Amino acid sequence: MDKDKQEVGLKKQLGTVQILLYGVGTMLGAGIYVLVGKVAGYSGTLAPLSFLLAGVLAGLTAYSYSLLAPRFPKSGGEIIYVNKAFNSKRLASLVGWGVIFTGFISAAAILKGFVGYLNVFIEFPDAVVIIVSMTLLCLLAIWGIGESLNVIGLITLIEVGGLLFVIFVAGIDLEKFTSQFSQMFLAAPGYDIFAVFQGAFLAFYAFVGFEDLANVAEEAKNPQKSMPVAIMGSLFIALFLYVAVAVVAVIALPLNELIATDAPMAEIVANKGQHYAYIISLISLVAVLNGVLAQLIMGSRVLYGMAGQNNAPKLFHQVHKKYRTPILATLAIAIGIVVLAIFVPIVELANTTSYVVISVFTMVNLSQTKLAINDYGRKKCWGNRKFLLPLLAALLCIVFLVYKILAEM
Repeated sequence: MDKDKQEVGLKKQLGTVQILLYGVGTMLGAGIYVLVGKVAGYSGTLAPLSFLLAGVLAGLTAYSYSLLAPRFPKSGGEIIYVNKAFNSKRLASLVGWGVIFTGFISAAAILKGFVGYLNVFIEFPDAVVIIVSMTLLCLLAIWGIGESLNVIGLITLIEVGGLLFVIFVAGIDLEKFTSQFSQMFLAAPGYDIFAVFQGAFLAFYAFVGFEDLANVAEEAKNPQKSMPVAIMGSLFIALFLYVAVAVVAVIALPLNELIATDAPMAEIVANKGQHYAYIISLISLVAVLNGVLAQLIMGSRVLYGMAGQNNAPKLFHQVHKKYRTPILATLAIAIGIVVLAIFVPIVELANTTSYVVISVFTMVNLSQTKLAINDYGRKKCWGNRKFLLPLLAALLCIVFLVYKILAEM
């Protein structure tokens, strides 16, 4: 009987499109609806260039994930990558808990954001909204990964539709675009390369989310085919949308208004009609829940994977007999998110997550670098992109960490 239980694994049912939409959904979230103005606060009209640069930086790490995920298609991917490369269970476990920690904080912060958006339409006590919404999302996650990703995929299409709606309603004045092109992508008065990098550092976090795909690789029908396409494809889609939205925002709004507003998307379309702003607010509300569900799925898979490798209590490796989802791991993550969202001031913890995320990316890139050395040898690996690009990504992540430490001193 015990043996049968151990042999029941996660259900392999995810196709490439489902995983791709999951990746796009985790990156888009509600962030882009407010982030453009914040990035412009650093880089001014060069905000599109900041997003482009951030996308290139994120793309290098995404490349490492696209190599590692099909090679080791297991839940809790980062733990396996680090362990295989450095043969250190302690380091791998530390990375795994770091991934779970960032998922906790991110989901709790997003859930608080959902309460804020909901208050625009109707007011309920915060704790009630958090508990009810999290219970429904938890039930959906336990019901099935396929069903959950179908919901995420549908909401992602709505999110993408919302951004395309903003671009369409605002319209791109070709004459303005041509005349302002150099100020958006080359140079702008009063802003130097340092300002562009400042904006890119902030914009980088709009791309965080592609790494979540590695943790559903075990449930992919064909991870060797699906994971590289889904990881790199979702990043390129997000990059295109972010740059396009940044271009529209810079053209549509005066720079001082763009920097001052907390809702640039609503501000852009409000100029064309107030009812448009209401539509965007509704899309933002749905987008927020999408982010919470994505983090719940990611966190539960990492905890499940860690339990399977004896880096977490074994009970979290249990799978529901009917739905074949990690039921106890999902419940544990959901309860943790609720507790944090209700009782902990998320703002104080959110800054810490940025250090953890970049540290995890550094270790993943170094893992791929080390595995490339093992595969090709020390001499031959220097001519191989599977070694050079991850090494460059690791160095850039370290620069990120040093920058953040110095900026806050």
